Amino acid sequence: MDFVQSLKQSQVRYIVYPTEIENMSFIKTLQKEGFQCFSAIDPRSALYIATGIAAQNQEFVICIVSSSNASRSVFSGMTEAYYRKLPIVLVTIGTELDYSIELGDVVQNHFIVSEQDDLREILKKECPIHLELQTNLFEFSKTECSELQKGLGQILSEEHYLLIGPGIDRIKMNFKCKTVASGMPNCSEGSLANVLGASLAHIRRRYIGLVSENEFIHDMNTLGNINMNDLVLYIVVVNSLNQTIEDYAHSLNFETLNIKQEDDSCASLMNAVNSQKKTVLQYVRGQ
Repeated sequence: MDFVQSLKQSQVRYIVYPTEIENMSFIKTLQKEGFQCFSAIDPRSALYIATGIAAQNQEFVICIVSSSNASRSVFSGMTEAYYRKLPIVLVTIGTELDYSIELGDVVQNHFIVSEQDDLREILKKECPIHLELQTNLFEFSKTECSELQKGLGQILSEEHYLLIGPGIDRIKMNFKCKTVASGMPNCSEGSLANVLGASLAHIRRRYIGLVSENEFIHDMNTLGNINMNDLVLYIVVVNSLNQTIEDYAHSLNFETLNIKQEDDSCASLMNAVNSQKKTVLQYVRGQ
């Protein structure tokens, strides 16, 4: 019996997960099998949505997140589930966690399971429950933007700071500026705030964050931080123009620019780098 069929036989109906994993074949299978599936912008939001469903319906809700460092953000929601005694089952999927013991403070039961385990007996245990599904089903995809990186390599100098998020497929090249590889592996959080923090030193002329669309969305509240300043440039690599990103940035008085991969974008890229305004630039990859 596989994991999905085991959930069905346990009469679980509700599945919640962050958008970063919604394209997994595992999630697609859950959707096809008739579960009521809900996505959220990040693991923290996913867990709180799960607590809302569980409190309203008083039945099991499965919250599935990757086992990356981003899964640590579910702790606040799990604390609520613990003290309200909600029927929440947190499933971390991927490689072995390095902090399972910490979860002991906010769960009643913890199990390491495989895709073949029968969950019916496990789900009779007291909730909240944490299931550590150790599998290679989850792969953290990186966004390719080699031409963009080459273009930045021609433009940037020692006056600049460049942070490359872990969601970007970084090519082998030496940038002339200070270059930082951001964050924990397989984690979409914190890149925007990292750039903002670096900019507060006021050592360089421009502080640039090169991030994937998921990384930007995970950390986009950084744009409204009281310390935001005109030294900051965020370059977001997207597959198609994201109007929500543009509208949100514009509402916070950011300069918003768009560049298509197929265009001769060197001049536009240089204008963004040389701008004296806080800027969000969407780099739209060719399809």
